[in-house]
Amino acid sequence: MGTSDAGGMQSSRATVKRNAPLSHSLSDQAEAVLDQARALLPALREREAATAEARCVPDATVAAFHAAGLPNVLQPRRFGGLQLGFDVFSRIVETLAEGCAASAWVYAVLGEHQWILGCFPEQAQIDVWGDNPRAVASSSLAPRETAVPTLGGWRLTGQFPFSSGCQHAQWAIIGARAEDAAGNRPTRYMLVPMQEIEQVDDWRVLGLRGTGSRSLRLRDVFVPAHRTVLLRDLLDGTTPGSAVHPDYPLLRAPRGFLVPFSLPPVAFSLARRGLDQVTEALRSRVSRGVRTVADSEVTQMRLGEASAAIDLAVLVLHTRRDQSIAALAAGQAIGPQDIMRNRRDIAYATDQLRVGVQQLMELNGARTVYDNDPLQAVLRDVLTIATHSVVQLQLAMVPYGRSLLGLPPAAGEA
Repeated sequence: MGTSDAGGMQSSRATVKRNAPLSHSLSDQAEAVLDQARALLPALREREAATAEARCVPDATVAAFHAAGLPNVLQPRRFGGLQLGFDVFSRIVETLAEGCAASAWVYAVLGEHQWILGCFPEQAQIDVWGDNPRAVASSSLAPRETAVPTLGGWRLTGQFPFSSGCQHAQWAIIGARAEDAAGNRPTRYMLVPMQEIEQVDDWRVLGLRGTGSRSLRLRDVFVPAHRTVLLRDLLDGTTPGSAVHPDYPLLRAPRGFLVPFSLPPVAFSLARRGLDQVTEALRSRVSRGVRTVADSEVTQMRLGEASAAIDLAVLVLHTRRDQSIAALAAGQAIGPQDIMRNRRDIAYATDQLRVGVQQLMELNGARTVYDNDPLQAVLRDVLTIATHSVVQLQLAMVPYGRSLLGLPPAAGEA
């Protein structure tokens, strides 16, 4: 991996099949879907700047995703999906990000939610896919409001931010505390038709500008009980959907075990893109019109450090993803330590990406301050992704540290 040489011989990054599996091969069907994703890269690259400017993924891109069958990867077979493995889905995300980070992010959201939708009760899945097998859902999953119980379900009011891809979704999955008759308020994911939701155009941000991650405003919306699922059941892999699709092992997987491999891969492809950009630029750059920058040992040292941070982070992603999929395929029991370890390692690896990209910025110099510099876009997107709760260091490290010390989970972690 990388651009470093051995014995004076350089290797080309373009010759590396970056998404090659580490310990297992994919089915012919999975490889065909990945090929479809790769075929979209030229169009995604061409549209990336316009996507950021529009603050929304173009309709043409989402239509191309559907034409290639990409949103169907995790959708249950019964409702028209491909029902493939999570590794296939994750690698598609990683591939698409080579063309357009925002488009890959939106695909990751809409594609992963097909898994969540498959976990809902049967009637909810019929509501979503019965008349439209291509239906997808955006979300706002953090429970910011409390749903009020009513006959047959709950009523929900509030504003819910960060709903990536909502302009292209027919449904939204909203996380809310759901009060019950005993006064308990467990978190439930609530499924709401998009036509009952107001989208608030407030997505003016540092990075991932093209994701269109608007806020969703609900005003006393009724959510029937069958369109809800307990977050606890998702985390335990004991959802109603596991009985609806007994031939689909993914629906019995603890959600936290796999989510680190959903959105974060966008950052990994971005960092590698930044490494390629800066390396290529440095080969021909001249400092103050006198000295070739590539001849500087300081430049060589810093580039080596940045490439090490990025390439080792990618190795962690691929290794943990491969190990996790292999464990699921073998039917191994997935315990809390396994779940916390995956989050710990991907959060740490993402932080190393951030460090590597910032080192690249230092190498790139003052050029990075220009809005049209390609590394600036990479930097903004990576910094934005690093704020996501899945890869925040404290949220990932503290639970694992507590477990090593023999302490019980802190409040809200269990």
